[in-house]
Parts: sequence; structure tokens; C-alpha cells
Amino acid sequence: MFVSLPPPPVQNVVRESAQRPGDIVRLAPGKILCAGEPVTPVHLETPFTTSVLRNREAATQAAPYALRFAIDADGRAVDIQVDPHPFPGFYIDTDDLAPALAASRFAAGMPRQTCSIAYTAEFVPITDAPLALLYETASAPVPGIATREIYERLNADGDCARGPGSPRRLNYPNFETIAQASGTRSWSFLRFDVDAAGHTRNVHVVGASGSAALDVASVRALRGNLYAPGKALHGCTFHFYRLGNQPIAAPSIPADAPKDSGALPACAIDPKTVRPLYTGEAYPRPFAARRIEGYAIIGFDTAPWGAVGNVRVLAAEPAATFGSAASRVISSGSVAESDVGHRGCVVRVQFRLPQATPAE
Repeated sequence: MFVSLPPPPVQNVVRESAQRPGDIVRLAPGKILCAGEPVTPVHLETPFTTSVLRNREAATQAAPYALRFAIDADGRAVDIQVDPHPFPGFYIDTDDLAPALAASRFAAGMPRQTCSIAYTAEFVPITDAPLALLYETASAPVPGIATREIYERLNADGDCARGPGSPRRLNYPNFETIAQASGTRSWSFLRFDVDAAGHTRNVHVVGASGSAALDVASVRALRGNLYAPGKALHGCTFHFYRLGNQPIAAPSIPADAPKDSGALPACAIDPKTVRPLYTGEAYPRPFAARRIEGYAIIGFDTAPWGAVGNVRVLAAEPAATFGSAASRVISSGSVAESDVGHRGCVVRVQFRLPQATPAE
């Protein structure tokens, strides 16, 4: 199935006097252990930085976030499960932990079991954070709930905090021509001025991840923008980010995995009752953000009156999240009425993304 996801909603936060100034949060990876032995990855993808707001009475630290997984013969992290975590008293967006691990790579031909990694939340006050860290966080797909505080600092020396005004012409980089490894992200954060005629001036990159192609394309795009005439503005900001060119395909379903039983009338779920699987609403957003595909094999029983029950995840890759997403929707499904219903039905759910045009 294919999915087209809307951008995440803007999160508006009312700042109370009892709150601390916001913090940038980096989720720093610890050692990787498999069966108690240290393992060095070929590439360990870092989770996106985010931001938090905390009451002054809230804890200043959070317990480490632990993930369990295996490594398959291709060097991919599979069977990823996030351990339960005690609530620290404030919200931290950790949704990218499992996708970042799924985008990492280990040595091929060396499958391993019972692997683990723990991530530690590192807090940096927005008021003290290096500008490079603020640029990185502001350019994340979901920069967190302290976005306003980030931009208050980034726009402090300009008069463009509300933006350059009504756009007359907007341009974007030609993303499909910019190479980007699957599962990774590059970004460019820019500053520019707008003259009284609405033309952009002094467009330049102030922070970037290191993709020269994206930097050049971003500057070119902003130089072509046009805004409504009015007061000249200084210190406007904008950013672009680029995700991997191609989706990371789901691991292959094992040959001995339970087969789909949809050919049995008593197991054939009415598609109208599981629409989120077809519209893409059920696709785990954090994995879509890194363009990672997955699958789930769901077992269930049906009643004579068509209800679906005893829903259970039989398999899910590369992370348990895909199984949870599929099982929630299947639980609301129904089948045609029958004389006796059926026990032991199975449905395979493939989570797929549109193929991107390779960069040239």
C-alpha cells in the first residue's frame, strides 16, 4: 500500500511562569551489546534532536531509553523493541529512536541475537546552546515543543520574526537531483533579507549538515523568492531538509512465516472497515519520516456475526511498532457473517512508501 502523509501539526504551547526556559535534547547512544559482547556498527544513525519545556520543579534528568533488537545477515537491525520507560515528569519526543536504529548498519554476514542499546537524554538550555545546535534542531522534521523559544533566539538580531510577509513566488530545491543515503537526512539553515520591493537579498547558509549540493540548491531557491512589497526586513530565516532518495525496504518475510488466510470467506476482512491501512493513516509516522518500510503478520479470530477478536501480532519487522499499528486497525475490522466464524485467521500487512526518483 502507498502512503502520502501530511506534515505534522504545529504544536502551540502556552508558556507558564513556572516553566524553565526550553532545552534542546540530544539522545546520545551508548554501547551496543549482543549477548553481552560489544558490537561496533558500520554506521549508527543519530536520532533527530528535539526540544522540551519543563516546569521548574520537574526532574533535571531522564532515565536512559533502552532498545532491544537483533542483527540479521544483511547487517540490519531487526526485531526492534523499545523497553518501557518511566515518565520523567515532562514530555520528550523519542519517536525517532527505533527508526534511527533501523536506519543504522552493521557488518553483513554476522547475524546476532539479544542485542541492546541505551540512549541518554542530554539537555542543553536554549539560552546557552551553540547556534549550530539550534540550527540543527530547528531543521528537524519535528523540532519539538520549544520551537518558539528556538526561533526567538535565532531571530533576536533581526526584525523578521514574523516572517517576510505574504509570498508572491516561492521556490524549493530540486530535491530529486540531490543524492541522500536511505534513512538519513541532510539540512540547510539560511538567513536572508527582503528589500522594499519584496526581493530576497544576502541569502546565505548559516548552518548545515554538510551536503554541499543541498546548500547550493537552497540558496538558489531562496534567491528566487518574491514577497509582497512593504517594509524592508533583515535577518529572515528559512530551512530545507532532504530525506533519503529511496525507501529502505522491509526485511524479507521468512518462508516459514504464517500465510495469509484472506482467501477464506470467514477470514476476509472487509477493506472498508480497515481504511487506515489503505489511506496511509496507520503508517507509523516516525518510520515514514526516515522512509523506512515494514510489515506485520497479524493473527485473529472471527465470530459468526462478523466481529474480529483475539487480535495478536505474530511477526513485525523491522520494529514492533509496525505490529502495533497494524493490530490496532485490524481490531476494528469485520468480516462477512458466517455460520461458525473461524479461529486462526492470518493477515499480512505491508507498509510501503512511494518510490523516489534517484538523484542524478
